Amino acid sequence: MSALTGRGVVVTRAEPEGGALGARLEARGARVVRWTTIALAPPADPAPFESALARLEEFDWLVVTSGHAVAALVERVVAPPASLALAAVGPATAAALEAAGWKVRRIGEGDGAEGLVAAFRAAGDAAGARILYPASARARETLEDGLAALGATVERVEAYRTLAVALDAATCRTEVESGAVEAVTFASPSALEGLAETLGRGELAQLLARVAVASIGPTTSAALAAFGRAPDAEAEPSTLDGLVEATRVALALFPFPNRAGAHAPALAGGS
Repeated sequence: MSALTGRGVVVTRAEPEGGALGARLEARGARVVRWTTIALAPPADPAPFESALARLEEFDWLVVTSGHAVAALVERVVAPPASLALAAVGPATAAALEAAGWKVRRIGEGDGAEGLVAAFRAAGDAAGARILYPASARARETLEDGLAALGATVERVEAYRTLAVALDAATCRTEVESGAVEAVTFASPSALEGLAETLGRGELAQLLARVAVASIGPTTSAALAAFGRAPDAEAEPSTLDGLVEATRVALALFPFPNRAGAHAPALAGGS
Protein backbone atom coordinates (compact mmCIF):
# COMPACT_ATOMS: atom_id res chain seq x y z
CA MET A 1 0.00 0.00 0.00
CA SER A 2 1.30 3.45 -0.90
CA ALA A 3 2.01 5.99 1.84
CA LEU A 4 -0.39 8.29 -0.01
CA THR A 5 -3.29 5.84 -0.01
CA GLY A 6 -6.40 7.52 1.34
CA ARG A 7 -4.62 10.78 2.12
CA GLY A 8 -6.40 13.99 1.11
CA VAL A 9 -4.09 16.07 -1.09
CA VAL A 10 -4.95 19.46 -2.56
CA VAL A 11 -4.03 20.33 -6.14
CA THR A 12 -3.83 24.09 -6.64
CA ARG A 13 -2.42 24.21 -10.16
CA ALA A 14 -4.64 25.00 -13.14
CA GLU A 15 -5.54 21.61 -14.56
CA PRO A 16 -8.79 19.81 -15.39
CA GLU A 17 -10.17 16.70 -13.72
CA GLY A 18 -7.75 13.90 -14.49
CA GLY A 19 -4.97 16.43 -15.11
CA ALA A 20 -1.29 15.59 -14.92
CA LEU A 21 -0.67 16.15 -11.20
CA GLY A 22 -4.02 14.87 -10.00
CA ALA A 23 -3.66 11.68 -12.05
CA ARG A 24 -0.22 11.03 -10.60
CA LEU A 25 -1.47 11.49 -7.06
CA GLU A 26 -4.48 9.27 -7.63
CA ALA A 27 -2.23 6.57 -9.11
CA ARG A 28 -0.45 6.54 -5.73
CA GLY A 29 -3.78 6.19 -3.91
CA ALA A 30 -4.31 9.78 -2.80
CA ARG A 31 -7.72 11.43 -2.62
CA VAL A 32 -7.35 14.52 -4.76
CA VAL A 33 -9.09 17.69 -3.60
CA ARG A 34 -9.11 20.61 -6.00
CA TRP A 35 -8.58 24.11 -4.72
CA THR A 36 -8.20 25.58 -8.17
CA THR A 37 -6.86 29.05 -7.59
CA ILE A 38 -5.97 30.09 -11.11
CA ALA A 39 -7.47 29.65 -14.54
CA LEU A 40 -5.75 30.09 -17.87
CA ALA A 41 -6.94 32.57 -20.45
CA PRO A 42 -5.65 33.79 -23.82
CA PRO A 43 -3.56 36.97 -23.92
CA ALA A 44 -5.50 40.17 -23.30
CA ASP A 45 -4.15 41.32 -26.68
CA PRO A 46 -3.08 38.36 -28.84
CA ALA A 47 -1.52 40.51 -31.58
CA PRO A 48 2.04 40.75 -30.12
CA PHE A 49 2.20 36.99 -29.55
CA GLU A 50 0.89 36.19 -33.02
CA SER A 51 3.29 38.70 -34.56
CA ALA A 52 6.28 37.20 -32.75
CA LEU A 53 5.35 33.69 -33.84
CA ALA A 54 5.13 34.86 -37.45
CA ARG A 55 8.73 36.11 -37.09
CA LEU A 56 10.31 33.09 -35.45
CA GLU A 57 13.07 33.01 -38.07
CA GLU A 58 14.32 36.34 -36.71
CA PHE A 59 15.21 34.84 -33.32
CA ASP A 60 18.19 32.78 -32.24
CA TRP A 61 16.54 31.33 -29.15
CA LEU A 62 13.07 30.59 -27.82
CA VAL A 63 13.00 30.30 -24.02
CA VAL A 64 10.06 28.49 -22.42
CA THR A 65 9.33 28.50 -18.70
CA SER A 66 6.09 26.53 -18.24
CA GLY A 67 3.92 23.79 -19.65
CA HIS A 68 1.22 26.41 -20.21
CA ALA A 69 3.56 28.31 -22.52
CA VAL A 70 4.31 25.06 -24.33
CA ALA A 71 0.59 24.51 -24.90
CA ALA A 72 0.15 28.05 -26.21
CA LEU A 73 3.04 27.56 -28.62
CA VAL A 74 2.15 24.16 -30.05
CA GLU A 75 -1.46 25.25 -30.48
CA ARG A 76 -0.30 27.91 -32.92
CA VAL A 77 2.92 26.56 -34.47
CA VAL A 78 3.31 23.12 -36.05
CA ALA A 79 7.09 23.08 -35.68
CA PRO A 80 9.76 25.70 -34.95
CA PRO A 81 12.23 26.74 -37.68
CA ALA A 82 15.35 24.59 -37.84
CA SER A 83 17.47 27.66 -37.09
CA LEU A 84 15.69 28.36 -33.80
CA ALA A 85 17.27 26.92 -30.64
CA LEU A 86 14.98 26.03 -27.74
CA ALA A 87 15.74 26.46 -24.06
CA ALA A 88 13.54 25.14 -21.23
CA VAL A 89 13.50 26.30 -17.62
CA GLY A 90 13.60 22.75 -16.27
CA PRO A 91 13.08 19.06 -17.05
CA ALA A 92 9.28 19.15 -16.86
CA THR A 93 9.02 21.96 -19.41
CA ALA A 94 11.67 20.29 -21.57
CA ALA A 95 9.68 17.04 -21.50
CA ALA A 96 6.52 18.86 -22.60
CA LEU A 97 8.38 20.42 -25.53
CA GLU A 98 9.98 17.14 -26.53
CA ALA A 99 6.60 15.38 -26.36
CA ALA A 100 5.31 17.90 -28.89
CA GLY A 101 8.27 17.17 -31.16
CA TRP A 102 10.18 20.36 -30.31
CA LYS A 103 13.84 19.50 -29.69
CA VAL A 104 15.33 21.23 -26.65
CA ARG A 105 18.95 22.35 -26.78
CA ARG A 106 19.34 23.82 -23.30
CA ILE A 107 17.79 23.13 -19.89
CA GLY A 108 18.14 25.37 -16.86
CA GLU A 109 20.67 24.52 -14.18
CA GLY A 110 18.34 24.18 -11.22
CA ASP A 111 14.85 25.49 -10.66
CA GLY A 112 13.37 28.69 -12.01
CA ALA A 113 14.50 31.56 -14.16
CA GLU A 114 17.77 31.94 -12.27
CA GLY A 115 18.78 28.42 -13.29
CA LEU A 116 18.13 29.09 -16.96
CA VAL A 117 20.08 32.34 -16.83
CA ALA A 118 22.93 30.40 -15.21
CA ALA A 119 22.88 27.89 -18.07
CA PHE A 120 23.22 30.70 -20.63
CA ARG A 121 25.97 32.29 -18.57
CA ALA A 122 27.89 29.01 -18.47
CA ALA A 123 27.52 28.52 -22.23
CA GLY A 124 28.68 32.06 -22.94
CA ASP A 125 26.51 32.52 -26.03
CA ALA A 126 23.90 35.03 -24.84
CA ALA A 127 25.72 38.18 -25.95
CA GLY A 128 24.13 39.46 -29.14
CA ALA A 129 21.51 36.70 -29.19
CA ARG A 130 17.93 37.54 -30.16
CA ILE A 131 15.63 35.74 -27.72
CA LEU A 132 11.85 35.31 -27.74
CA TYR A 133 10.27 34.81 -24.34
CA PRO A 134 6.55 33.88 -24.36
CA ALA A 135 5.30 34.16 -20.79
CA SER A 136 2.39 34.65 -18.45
CA ALA A 137 1.26 38.18 -17.71
CA ARG A 138 2.19 37.46 -14.07
CA ALA A 139 5.69 36.13 -14.76
CA ARG A 140 8.50 37.87 -12.94
CA GLU A 141 11.11 39.83 -14.90
CA THR A 142 13.98 37.70 -13.58
CA LEU A 143 14.59 35.80 -16.81
CA GLU A 144 14.45 38.70 -19.23
CA ASP A 145 16.54 40.91 -16.96
CA GLY A 146 19.11 38.18 -16.44
CA LEU A 147 19.46 37.44 -20.15
CA ALA A 148 19.63 41.14 -21.00
CA ALA A 149 22.44 41.53 -18.47
CA LEU A 150 24.34 38.85 -20.43
CA GLY A 151 24.01 40.94 -23.60
CA ALA A 152 20.95 39.34 -25.18
CA THR A 153 18.06 41.20 -26.80
CA VAL A 154 14.91 39.76 -25.25
CA GLU A 155 11.42 40.18 -26.66
CA ARG A 156 8.85 39.18 -24.08
CA VAL A 157 5.29 38.58 -25.23
CA GLU A 158 2.22 37.55 -23.29
CA ALA A 159 1.34 33.99 -24.31
CA TYR A 160 -1.40 33.44 -21.74
CA ARG A 161 -2.91 34.93 -18.62
CA THR A 162 -3.46 33.38 -15.20
CA LEU A 163 -6.64 34.59 -13.53
CA ALA A 164 -7.62 34.09 -9.89
CA VAL A 165 -10.56 31.73 -9.30
CA ALA A 166 -12.80 32.23 -6.27
CA LEU A 167 -12.96 29.53 -3.62
CA ASP A 168 -15.32 29.17 -0.68
CA ALA A 169 -13.21 29.76 2.42
CA ALA A 170 -15.69 28.01 4.72
CA THR A 171 -15.54 24.85 2.62
CA CYS A 172 -11.73 24.86 2.60
CA ARG A 173 -11.70 25.37 6.37
CA THR A 174 -14.10 22.48 6.92
CA GLU A 175 -12.01 20.19 4.72
CA VAL A 176 -8.92 20.97 6.80
CA GLU A 177 -10.58 20.69 10.22
CA SER A 178 -12.32 17.43 9.32
CA GLY A 179 -9.08 15.86 8.10
CA ALA A 180 -10.36 15.53 4.54
CA VAL A 181 -7.36 17.65 3.49
CA GLU A 182 -3.97 16.69 4.89
CA ALA A 183 -1.56 18.21 2.37
CA VAL A 184 -1.47 21.09 -0.10
CA THR A 185 0.75 21.08 -3.18
CA PHE A 186 2.12 24.14 -4.93
CA ALA A 187 3.51 23.91 -8.47
CA SER A 188 4.13 27.64 -8.90
CA PRO A 189 4.23 30.93 -6.99
CA SER A 190 1.17 32.04 -8.96
CA ALA A 191 -0.89 29.26 -7.37
CA LEU A 192 0.06 30.55 -3.92
CA GLU A 193 -0.73 34.12 -4.97
CA GLY A 194 -4.09 33.07 -6.37
CA LEU A 195 -4.96 31.17 -3.20
CA ALA A 196 -4.00 34.12 -0.99
CA GLU A 197 -6.00 36.46 -3.20
CA THR A 198 -9.19 34.46 -3.16
CA LEU A 199 -9.11 33.19 0.48
CA GLY A 200 -7.32 36.11 2.10
CA ARG A 201 -3.80 35.97 3.46
CA GLY A 202 -4.84 35.49 7.08
CA GLU A 203 -7.23 32.66 6.31
CA LEU A 204 -4.67 30.93 4.09
CA ALA A 205 -1.94 31.24 6.72
CA GLN A 206 -4.17 29.46 9.24
CA LEU A 207 -5.07 26.71 6.79
CA LEU A 208 -1.46 26.03 5.81
CA ALA A 209 -0.43 25.86 9.46
CA ARG A 210 -2.69 22.83 9.86
CA VAL A 211 -1.55 20.72 6.89
CA ALA A 212 1.58 19.44 5.19
CA VAL A 213 2.88 21.60 2.36
CA ALA A 214 4.86 20.40 -0.68
CA SER A 215 6.61 22.61 -3.25
CA ILE A 216 7.76 21.83 -6.77
CA GLY A 217 11.08 23.68 -6.45
CA PRO A 218 13.22 26.48 -4.99
CA THR A 219 11.34 29.37 -6.61
CA THR A 220 8.00 28.19 -5.26
CA SER A 221 9.60 27.33 -1.91
CA ALA A 222 10.99 30.86 -1.68
CA ALA A 223 7.52 32.29 -2.33
CA LEU A 224 6.10 30.09 0.43
CA ALA A 225 8.86 31.11 2.84
CA ALA A 226 8.21 34.78 2.08
CA PHE A 227 4.54 34.13 2.83
CA GLY A 228 5.54 32.71 6.21
CA ARG A 229 5.00 29.00 5.57
CA ALA A 230 8.10 27.20 4.33
CA PRO A 231 7.27 23.87 2.66
CA ASP A 232 7.75 20.62 4.54
CA ALA A 233 9.30 19.06 1.44
CA GLU A 234 10.52 20.23 -1.96
CA ALA A 235 10.48 18.24 -5.18
CA GLU A 236 13.77 16.87 -6.42
CA PRO A 237 13.85 16.96 -9.38
CA SER A 238 11.46 19.84 -9.99
CA THR A 239 8.89 17.81 -11.90
CA LEU A 240 5.33 16.69 -11.22
CA ASP A 241 6.61 13.23 -10.31
CA GLY A 242 9.04 14.92 -7.94
CA LEU A 243 6.16 16.89 -6.44
CA VAL A 244 4.20 13.70 -5.79
CA GLU A 245 7.18 12.24 -3.95
CA ALA A 246 7.65 15.51 -2.05
CA THR A 247 4.02 15.24 -0.96
CA ARG A 248 4.69 11.79 0.49
CA VAL A 249 7.72 13.14 2.36
CA ALA A 250 5.83 16.21 3.58
CA LEU A 251 3.04 14.05 5.01
CA ALA A 252 5.59 11.87 6.78
CA LEU A 253 7.34 14.88 8.31
CA PHE A 254 4.41 17.09 9.25
CA PRO A 255 3.52 16.87 12.99
CA PHE A 256 -0.25 16.61 12.81
CA PRO A 257 -1.28 17.81 16.31
CA ASN A 258 -4.38 15.64 16.60
CA ARG A 259 -2.38 12.50 15.85
CA ALA A 260 0.01 13.26 18.69
CA GLY A 261 -2.88 13.30 21.12
CA ALA A 262 -3.07 17.08 21.27
CA HIS A 263 -5.54 19.31 19.52
CA ALA A 264 -4.70 22.42 17.53
CA PRO A 265 -6.92 25.43 18.18
CA ALA A 266 -9.91 25.79 15.90
CA LEU A 267 -9.39 27.92 12.83
CA ALA A 268 -10.76 31.44 13.05
CA GLY A 269 -14.34 31.39 11.86
CA GLY A 270 -14.60 27.61 12.31
CA SER A 271 -17.18 25.84 14.39
